[in-house]
Amino acid sequence: MKIHEIKIYQEFDTPVEHAWEAFNDHANFGRINGLEVVRIGDSAEHNNINGVGSVRLIKIPLFAFEETIQKSEKPRLIEYKISRGTPLNHHYGKMQFESLPGNRSALHYTITVGSKIPLVGWIVKRGLQKGLQDGLKRHAERLKK
Repeated sequence: MKIHEIKIYQEFDTPVEHAWEAFNDHANFGRINGLEVVRIGDSAEHNNINGVGSVRLIKIPLFAFEETIQKSEKPRLIEYKISRGTPLNHHYGKMQFESLPGNRSALHYTITVGSKIPLVGWIVKRGLQKGLQDGLKRHAERLKK
């Protein structure tokens, strides 16, 4: 199985704490990326129901799948993996947030995907990369207003 990697970098005109919060909230993560996302399982963390162990359901036109949060370190890191409902045998996302001068922030977003079904990983990589880049750019533009 070939593993494909997506790397996206996006700067935001907001402090790193606000950037992290926007992506930590599952419903807001969906709005940023133009997807319907619903939290279907809460984290056991008392101060963050979207933290480690929480599960979000992501609905796209042909099917839905679940992602489970693996790591959550405010305001620096969110990691997740697909846990159900996809032809991918491997999908892992890592969002690293960085503080920049001038009360700004940056997101380093890395996703790895792979499937035993020929070409599926490559097709998913292409679609994800375009969709996420567009969503992150729109979010950055909204923060400038």
